[in-house]
Order: sequence, then C-alpha cells, then structure tokens
Amino acid sequence: MLQEDLIGFKRKELIITASGSNIETYSITSGLSFPMIIRIIDSLSSRQQWIDFCRRERPYCFVRQPDTLIDFQTSYLTITLLNQQVRHGQQATKYSIGSRASIAPAWQFIKACQFDLQQMIDLLQQQQFDGNARDNALAGLRRDTHIRKFFAKERAVVSPAFLGPLQPLATAPAFWELHTVCRLLANQQYEQLRSDSAQDNTEKERVPNAIAPDSQALLLTLIENPDRWRIESRPPRLYIYQGRNHLYSLIPRIQQSEAIQPALSQQ
Repeated sequence: MLQEDLIGFKRKELIITASGSNIETYSITSGLSFPMIIRIIDSLSSRQQWIDFCRRERPYCFVRQPDTLIDFQTSYLTITLLNQQVRHGQQATKYSIGSRASIAPAWQFIKACQFDLQQMIDLLQQQQFDGNARDNALAGLRRDTHIRKFFAKERAVVSPAFLGPLQPLATAPAFWELHTVCRLLANQQYEQLRSDSAQDNTEKERVPNAIAPDSQALLLTLIENPDRWRIESRPPRLYIYQGRNHLYSLIPRIQQSEAIQPALSQQ
C-alpha cells in the first residue's frame, strides 16, 4: 500500500488526516457543497503504484512529488499541475489524456511514459497547444487518444504544500507567525477567541462577552489569503491583523498532551 494522508472535503469542512499509528484529523471550513475525500500519496512512479491507485474506490488523489492532483475516474486521465504554487484552483493548468470510447488510450499513455508521473508531465509540457484548450496528439499513441490542455475550474483545489502539516504545538514558538496560529486554530489550542473592533487598535481590553468568531471559518480565511494577514504578540494575547487593523485575538493554550492527539480528532 502507498503511504498516504487524507484530505477530506465535506460541506463547509476541510478535513486533513495524517497517516500513522495515531490518526490525526483537522477540520477547516470550506465552501464546497458536496462530500469528498482526497488522499495524498507520495508518488506515482511505478506500475504497482498505478495499479494500487486504479484499484481505489475513487482514483482521485493529490501526489506530493510532483505536486499534482490526479483524476482517473473516467476513461480520461486528468493531471492538474499545482507546483507548490496554487492557492486557488483556477490558477492551475490541467491536462486530460484519453478517449471517450475506452480506458485503453489513457493506460497506453501511462505505459509509454514508463509509469512515471514526472515523465508524463515533462512530455505534456513539451507539446504545442494553440490557445487555452485544444486537442493534440503524441506520436506513437493510438489515433483515438486525445490530449487537451486547459485551466482548472475548481476554486477549492489548493496545493497541499500550502496547507502544511497542521499538527498541534508542543511548545510556544519564539516567534508567532501565521502558520503557527493556524495550528492553534486547527487543534483548538486556544481560549478566548474573539472578534475585535477594526477601529480600535489600542491595547485596552475589549468587551469580555463579545461574540466569538467561527474558528474554522477564520482558519480557512487565513489559509486562503495568507498575504492579507499578520500576527502580533502582546502577551497573553495574539492579535490577528488584516492590513493595519486587528480583527481577532486569542490566548494560546498549549498542553503537552495535546501535541500527541489533536483536539479535533477526539470529536
């Protein structure tokens, strides 16, 4: 079996589960309206790996190296290039290879590239495509094999490289930055999360019973638009800024036991 992680998309939830002796699940709000689980596998570079992949109930996975999303649920093999750069699915380039009539042309393409996903990508990128989307052909493949290049439509597709391992914090970092705050939110290692007035950037205390924001919605917002946010530490609170205005704050609550088993996996 391939070593793998799980990324699960449910209605307004993104669940990330790391493989290992202890299953770790993280939930992030998402705008998707249908249930989906997307596994992350390390590579697709051998015949056996492709056979294992195709035997899945849903042959639809992220691949770490090269950073791609692979879909082989129909007679077409679809490769989405993420390149550790895609934060928004519509930025991604996609290739589809195959035929409506049979799965054989797509499988022939895989075999012709010696079952090496990187070789497939290199070969596809060498082809000339006029315009945004068109059919192309590669020498040596069946005449009914169609190869198409286009841009992705799935807004929710994000390179797993940007999500990072949202594991619990064992100790407080020397310097707080956005990713460490995301780890606090993903594992509920905080208390007194609240929405603060964007008009008041002083250090005075806010209303203690202010309405708390949805932590999962906030987490997805931080992940989707990291360039818009910054963190400032004024103990005991961490302040989450958008531009010059701080909109949220929380108090870290880190316990050694939580570093072993994430809070969200216990729900």
